[in-house]
Amino acid sequence: MVLLTVAIGSVLTTSGAVAREMGGGMSQTVAASVAQSRLDSLASLSCAQLSAMSSGSATTLGISEKWSVVDGTHIKILTDTLTVPRRSQALAYSTVVPCQD
Repeated sequence: MVLLTVAIGSVLTTSGAVAREMGGGMSQTVAASVAQSRLDSLASLSCAQLSAMSSGSATTLGISEKWSVVDGTHIKILTDTLTVPRRSQALAYSTVVPCQD
C-alpha cells in the first residue's frame, strides 16, 4: 500500500511539472509571434521612417515588449525585447534592414 501511494504521488508531481513546462512553451511561442509581427511591421517602413524613430513599447496578450532601432552603416538594426510572465529572463529578437537611401 505504501509503494502504491508513493508511486501515485510521483506520477502526480511529474504531471504537474509537465503541465507547467507546456504552459511556459506556449508563452514563448506567443512571444515569438509578437516579436515576429513587430519586426515585420518595422521592416516594412522606409529607412527614413526608421531613422525618425528610435524606440517604442507595447503590451500584447500580457507580454511587454520594447523595441529599438539602431543606425548602422547602410543598415538599421531592429531589436525587440519581450518580458514574458513567469519567465525570469527577457527574450530578445533582432533583425537587420539594409538601407540604400
